[in-house]
Amino acid sequence: MSIKIRKGTYGYTDAHKKRQILKTFVFFLLPISIFLAGYFTTGTKENYFTIVAVVGCLPACKELVNVFLFWKRHSISEKLYQEISSHTCEMAVAYELVLTTYEKSYPVTALVITKDEVVGFTDTVENIDWKKAGKHIQTVLKNNGFSHIHVHIFRDLKQFLERVDSLALASEEGCMDLSREQSMREVILALSI
Repeated sequence: MSIKIRKGTYGYTDAHKKRQILKTFVFFLLPISIFLAGYFTTGTKENYFTIVAVVGCLPACKELVNVFLFWKRHSISEKLYQEISSHTCEMAVAYELVLTTYEKSYPVTALVITKDEVVGFTDTVENIDWKKAGKHIQTVLKNNGFSHIHVHIFRDLKQFLERVDSLALASEEGCMDLSREQSMREVILALSI
């Protein structure tokens, strides 16, 4: 029995991709078997089994779209995960996200969430306006009752880890509200595919 890896955790992308491929295969196998059963019992493809099989392809096609969305994505390397997690200590963290907006998707390697700041790191080579992504996260958090949150996405790992270290130091001095940070994390995860 395998353990389901949840969105926002290390290894989610590869595990989700494998699970979606398996689901897609099963979802297509079912309508195909219904069609074949109808064909072999009636001797023709013009029967109610064919209609049921065609309609049964709709959920399979939906799963296939999900496979295509994740096809080029991969989980982060274990080395990078270990490096980032060694700096995050007890803070709320989300890994391997693809944040979505109406216009664009933003692949984010890691997000660290504190009471008034969200810092992210991306190792993508795509030319993306990360300020727009930060504004979108800020807006969604504000719409969900989390105001005055600062969001910054780094493309340089060293700068990101330095900022995480300073946030960890500040959280040790002040009071951390893990329930608030986890709630913010769940809102951000809802933005991600």
